Amino acid sequence: MSVPVGVGAGVVLLLLALGVDGGARESPAGDGAVDRVAVGRECRSELEPGMELSCGTAGFGDLRQLCVDGERCVRTTAVTVLNCGRSDAFVSVISGPRPGVRKQGADHRLAPRGRVTLRPDGPGYLFDITLRAADSAPARLRIVRVK
Repeated sequence: MSVPVGVGAGVVLLLLALGVDGGARESPAGDGAVDRVAVGRECRSELEPGMELSCGTAGFGDLRQLCVDGERCVRTTAVTVLNCGRSDAFVSVISGPRPGVRKQGADHRLAPRGRVTLRPDGPGYLFDITLRAADSAPARLRIVRVK
């Protein structure tokens, strides 16, 4: 089951409005390094229930590639996340076969301390993971494994 195109398009429009292009991003430290996906990174949303947050831009970094020691990089094939918040949360994956072609997958409802492994839908890239709160409490995800 896919999210209706209007919802996915709204997320993309929001990202474009914020100046996010889906390319490699500089680390928050401002040191010129690329902001890469890694175990321990967190994404926190204080948005109203029903509003999605892009975890790729709000804590997880560039999800497309897993890099070891900044040297060798391979496509990310799976990211396991833990709901470290106090209430249920919804997560979904945005993936595609190449840049510019993206599809949002089904929502996964995660109870507190629940885990889910998210993968690209078919061959290609994992572009983003979205987070949506189930109620008015902040939603929080932590990466516990990257493959």
